[in-house]
Amino acid sequence: MVRRSTLIIALLALAACRAQPAPQREPEAPPLAASAELVGEYRVAGVDGSDIDLPHAITASISADRIHLVSDCVNMAWSYTLADGRLATEQAPAEGCARGFEPTEQALLAAFDVADTVRRTPANALEFSGGGHSVTLFSQ
Repeated sequence: MVRRSTLIIALLALAACRAQPAPQREPEAPPLAASAELVGEYRVAGVDGSDIDLPHAITASISADRIHLVSDCVNMAWSYTLADGRLATEQAPAEGCARGFEPTEQALLAAFDVADTVRRTPANALEFSGGGHSVTLFSQ
């Protein structure tokens, strides 16, 4: 008898779980289509889903064809094109100090090297993504 009532309880619990609607996800914003939509000054807020946790800020300046990051004395840069929602980046020379890169800076290098899409998030941030990586920027 106990076994039968356990089975009934389990079936009722399963039915209750199935009866609840799945949580609604916000639809993903379409990719930005033109470099003019990116031009500006930004604070780098996150990389690969994690917040930036350094004793200094990382900033980004984006022009019509260049992304330039400054992290303390480290400079990183990419030339880029954005057409029909497809982003293409290529590392560009940027002078900076001779210290090694922090893990966060290495993650930023990897993320911008493979980024192929950029979108606006619901919080109005820019999100660069591609190759399993992402970078989040907020306007300054």
